[in-house]
Amino acid sequence: VICVQEPGIYNSETMAGSKKLSGLIQVPKTSEIKDIFALISKLPDIDSPEIFGLPSNIDRSVQRFNSAKIILSLKQLQSISAEDLKFNREKWMAQLGSLLKLWKALVKVEEFRKFRIKASQLSSTDPIEGFIYMEFYNMQQLMERIHETLEGIGNVLYSSGLLTSAIEKDATILLKNEVPQRWTSIWDGPQSSTEYIRTFSRKANAIKGWLPKAAGSAILKEPISLADLFHPETFLNAFRQKSARAMKKGIDDLKLVCSFEDKLIKAPNIISIKELLLQGCTMEGGRIIEQAENRLELQVLSYCYIAYLPKGEESIYPAKSTVDVPVYFGLSRKQLLCPVSYTHL
Repeated sequence: VICVQEPGIYNSETMAGSKKLSGLIQVPKTSEIKDIFALISKLPDIDSPEIFGLPSNIDRSVQRFNSAKIILSLKQLQSISAEDLKFNREKWMAQLGSLLKLWKALVKVEEFRKFRIKASQLSSTDPIEGFIYMEFYNMQQLMERIHETLEGIGNVLYSSGLLTSAIEKDATILLKNEVPQRWTSIWDGPQSSTEYIRTFSRKANAIKGWLPKAAGSAILKEPISLADLFHPETFLNAFRQKSARAMKKGIDDLKLVCSFEDKLIKAPNIISIKELLLQGCTMEGGRIIEQAENRLELQVLSYCYIAYLPKGEESIYPAKSTVDVPVYFGLSRKQLLCPVSYTHL
């Protein structure tokens, strides 16, 4: 961050006085220390977010971040001791009973088991169709692992099940409200076991709704939410492959384009994406603009149309009027999904 900010703040134009320091003050052409102190005393007590290239309402993001830290600290205060991690049926039932009930209430395992994914479906020549079947198949594998873990713990707590080293290891992790590695090896989701199960349930039911629309990539005919998917990055790769085949181009010869204007993109395959969230700026009239201080931190965007086009093809917007906007998996912004270029004028 410092390396990015420093050249914009301290440069020859600023130090020569021809450009304001951080857009706020004029650097005085004096070597008198009293003049420097006088200037410093006039600076505001609170730094403007614009100094660091941040939106005016960044305080809302800071408050959300600080709230999350406080909640985490409170959970850590409530964390169980090493003594509690040792097997004690009553204590474990009190700690893990709600998690077992949550799983049973949210995930109807037998309903998902009714869907059988065939090898021919997994090897479909249509990349989107193959992805949907593979996504559902992997979801089933993860479901079975979670169910096996929780069922084993339940048998120990409520029946005469044997406490094996594997069950004890998983239970110990769940007692700390963390997620077993056996689960995250298939899908690296939320770090809290409770939130992991809630998010799994939502995505599992969503991808089940994709199955009837898998044949012939029928799902592309309607707006889709990338939040439905466990692996949205794989979906975009499948879409890229499908586009490359349609245009008889190499995958590496394509670029991702997007627009919030319907029918502006001319491509053989176009996806309409819904429920994207915009943070740090505002979109009005299909254009990205600076965010006012009194605006909400997040804005739910209208449909975003994306497609892959040949790199040599003229862009749908002039290069000078576009800005690269990163698309992340979540609000934590720890994992980048893809960057897109969109107009800011």
